[in-house]
Amino acid sequence: MSPTLLTHEIRTRRVGAATLAVVLGAFGLLAMTLADALGSLLNDITDSFPEALRTFIGADAPGGYVVGEMFSLIFPIAVVTFAIIVGAGTLAGEERDGTMAILASQPVSRTRLLWTKATGVALAIVGVIAVNWVVMALFIAAGATELSLTGLMGATVHLYFLGVAFAAIALAGAAATGRPAAGSAIAGAVAVTAYLAATMLPIAGLDGWAHVSPWYYYLLNSDPLRTGVTWTDIAIFAVIAAIAMVIATVAFRRRDLKG
Repeated sequence: MSPTLLTHEIRTRRVGAATLAVVLGAFGLLAMTLADALGSLLNDITDSFPEALRTFIGADAPGGYVVGEMFSLIFPIAVVTFAIIVGAGTLAGEERDGTMAILASQPVSRTRLLWTKATGVALAIVGVIAVNWVVMALFIAAGATELSLTGLMGATVHLYFLGVAFAAIALAGAAATGRPAAGSAIAGAVAVTAYLAATMLPIAGLDGWAHVSPWYYYLLNSDPLRTGVTWTDIAIFAVIAAIAMVIATVAFRRRDLKG
């Protein structure tokens, strides 16, 4: 890994990551404040919903509907979207912008270049989720929610690896084609399909088929909001990311680069 290139990548991503981090942190602050004030009312409303629907909207989560909605919908969509866009653009974006020749002239191999860029993306995702973790941890410390620190850490770690897996898929698609749009489209299609399979199939009574979706191992398989980190679920995300990175490495080393 090249420290110089990694520093450059972090600087390139810091504005976007910091902006999204602040937005998610502010949203978390507002949502947790509302949950503290209106939690009982919202829980009374959702208690009458069918069990499958309650699970789908996150009403069974510790802390109630608001916490469940944040972790089952708002946060993962924001983090995965960011991960896909950044993952697809980290290398192919250099080709699109005509700056790949500058990077390729550095005394590093293509493999080191790719993995350094990928590390920068992984660190950017950490930055995106860090602020919101601090905000929610403060509410937990104040006793303003039923969510525990164990549950917060579990859901946050699962969220991180969900983002990393889809970032790797986007990076692989972009590395193979040289086009950020192609990488984003491939990873986006996989993400949407995985989300719908994990959330809709159980409602239709097809729970078993939902297990083939990587999104299922984010919250639905082991309920990390209650139980904390489940490392078998994390291992699934790690395997997906590793396979995608192998594909990205092979494709990037063999392809004629543009720019």
